[in-house]
Amino acid sequence: MGATLLPRNQDYFDRLKTYVTEAIGVDTTAAVDMLAEIHADLLQAQADGIDAVDYFGQDPKTIGDQLVKNLPHWKRKSWVLYATVAWLLSFFFITWRHISLHGRLVPLGSAAVLAAALPILVLVAMEMFRRGVFHRRKVRDASIVLIVVVQLVLQPLSDLMPKFGRVWVPKPLIIVIGLGLMFLLLGLGMWLGMHSWFIAGMIAIFATLFAVPAIDMLDNLPGISGQLLIPSLFVGNILLIRIGETLLPKKWQAPETK
Repeated sequence: MGATLLPRNQDYFDRLKTYVTEAIGVDTTAAVDMLAEIHADLLQAQADGIDAVDYFGQDPKTIGDQLVKNLPHWKRKSWVLYATVAWLLSFFFITWRHISLHGRLVPLGSAAVLAAALPILVLVAMEMFRRGVFHRRKVRDASIVLIVVVQLVLQPLSDLMPKFGRVWVPKPLIIVIGLGLMFLLLGLGMWLGMHSWFIAGMIAIFATLFAVPAIDMLDNLPGISGQLLIPSLFVGNILLIRIGETLLPKKWQAPETK
């Protein structure tokens, strides 16, 4: 029996896997275990000369719906945890975005309301994206939807929402959080040890976005502020990650997954 699926069978399985694992509220561990069994069954069927389409049928969406229905789903505690974490992350992101664009006077009340709406919009968009997995030419990760929704929805909602609950955020707090998150992300990039310019660049983007408002608070530092601040930080962060992951001992880096 072959160790790998043929491209047409692998594509069928990848679409089914994406449809199942990205369903909202599905127990991921149970889904992965079940899909491992399905993969083994497809390998056996392939060895017997049966394609995935013949084995499961021409309508993989129906199969996927049945699999999702039979899988265990999150309990109430998991939903509460998800809602809390999602709101906190959204609140922080929206607040920091406002600081980056408009300064220290932040409408925390507006941010709190918007932080409740943003995760819901993301979930709806990701569900719509998931349901189109069998119609797209290529299988794509729904996480890209998160970036698209945030970019296309957050700005209009922020502009339309009335501003209330304005609070001055202390400069020292912005400096500590911004620089702290930058160094945390740089350390994460070194720890991952991916040895990829693309991954380093993605991490450097977020590290730079967190650092810029903090450095703007240090307006007495010569040569840092100005038009070269963002590109200099971005390039510097990439180089720090690439150099750091090379110098960091292997035992201190993330274990490789097989």
